[in-house]
Amino acid sequence: MSVLLSGPAVAAETKTFYGRGMNNNYFTALSYATDNARSLASADGFDPDTQCSHGGSFTTQPWPGLYSVLVQINCTR
Repeated sequence: MSVLLSGPAVAAETKTFYGRGMNNNYFTALSYATDNARSLASADGFDPDTQCSHGGSFTTQPWPGLYSVLVQINCTR
């Protein structure tokens, strides 16, 4: 037995975008990384303000006093 749904099928599309930022200030590096990820999402047709959520971030210090931040955002439409 099969069940058929009436009406158009709406398939949600979810994508993950990554941005990287580097700076000697952690918060500035985080901001750069977030902006880069949001720009990639925008270029792909997502609205970062309404369709994207912050997925997390990962920070490394390639050398003392420098922060490299990788930000992940998840977008659904």
